[in-house]
Amino acid sequence: MSNTKFWKPVYQLFKPEEPLASESDLRELYVPRPDSPIEDLIEMLKLEDDPAKFLLAGHRGGGKTTELRKLQQCIDERLKHECTAIWVDTANALERFNIGYAEVIVLIGVEILRTINTLKWQIKPGLEKALIDSLRTVIKECDEIVEDGISTPDFLKNLGVNLRIGFTRKQTKTQNIRPALTEILTRVNDIIDAAESSQNKKLFAIVDGLDRHNYRTALEMFADDLMTSLNCHIIYTIPASVRYSPHFTQPKEIFNECLDLVNVPVFECDENAKPTATPDFKGRELLRMIIQRRLKRLGANYTNLFASDALELISEKSGGVLRDLIRLARKACEIAARHRLSQIDLTIVKDAIREERKTYTLRDSDYPKLEIVHRTGRLTEDTDELLQNKFILGYYNRDVGKWFDVNPMIFEDLERWKRGN
Repeated sequence: MSNTKFWKPVYQLFKPEEPLASESDLRELYVPRPDSPIEDLIEMLKLEDDPAKFLLAGHRGGGKTTELRKLQQCIDERLKHECTAIWVDTANALERFNIGYAEVIVLIGVEILRTINTLKWQIKPGLEKALIDSLRTVIKECDEIVEDGISTPDFLKNLGVNLRIGFTRKQTKTQNIRPALTEILTRVNDIIDAAESSQNKKLFAIVDGLDRHNYRTALEMFADDLMTSLNCHIIYTIPASVRYSPHFTQPKEIFNECLDLVNVPVFECDENAKPTATPDFKGRELLRMIIQRRLKRLGANYTNLFASDALELISEKSGGVLRDLIRLARKACEIAARHRLSQIDLTIVKDAIREERKTYTLRDSDYPKLEIVHRTGRLTEDTDELLQNKFILGYYNRDVGKWFDVNPMIFEDLERWKRGN
């Protein structure tokens, strides 16, 4: 069994960059998390008559996209008579380095229009034309060539190119875009109101991917009240570094609520929210279950693919970050296949950890900050970048609240620095 034919299926099953999205994956592979905000959101949506605006914060790779896909599924199944979920994927639709609030708002409006057309909801034809005319004006102001008379589907397809390029990439365009954007917002809101009235249900835009942007870009974007100006329910993902920033006051004031998806704890904290060396057995069991559910899909030959101590170490070193858990499992499969083995043991996992550790680059100035966090469980000044790069991870304890620790992947580096100082 120690050949490519054996290892390829399991290797393909562990894709760290692919969140669970399909109905079958969510049904077979999804593991409920005790900290998931899904049920809270469902209950809030049942209660809310006015458009509610939410933020979902967490580390990159912490499982936000999967949780939002699960939320979308729950809305489709449990709230289908009260609400329609609209998925807005900014990561694939927008260029990361050109993005601003203008592109995000336009993209949401476009996806709402697409959804209404796909579901064949009846709204006044003039509303769609008014929005298309406003969008065409913006593109012309951005020096793009736009054909008049083009059909709505073709126009929206061409619009996607302009969104990826970015409306605000030149200073002159940045100065001119806001008045036109205000008009677009009005047109989109007219369509939202008409669509919701015609169906007697709410629209809920689930906007994924904005957590991938750097701290300063994200902070500026979510401090702008235009991000809450659409008259439908919206939830945006944001980086953990923005959520824990002392400058988070403005975003917190303009959104209904900021929900947290913290990492799965692999160690416990004490009564003062300080990290300990005591394993968190419930957290590690959840992480093991995530891997085991994937292996179950492949049948009996893969049930015991990971030795128990190997699976334990993968869970610990992932720090409870789901993407890193899957990445370590995939790397271990790669190494085992390379050595023509039929099981992943502790030695293989240690090799995988060593290879993954090479991707973490620490500066001398980082160590004092990391030492304080590891000792106290609290953030210090200037830790935004360390949070963004997952050198520091956030957790939650029901009794003591939020607490922080150094990523277990770099524990040994921190210990070597402490011995030398």
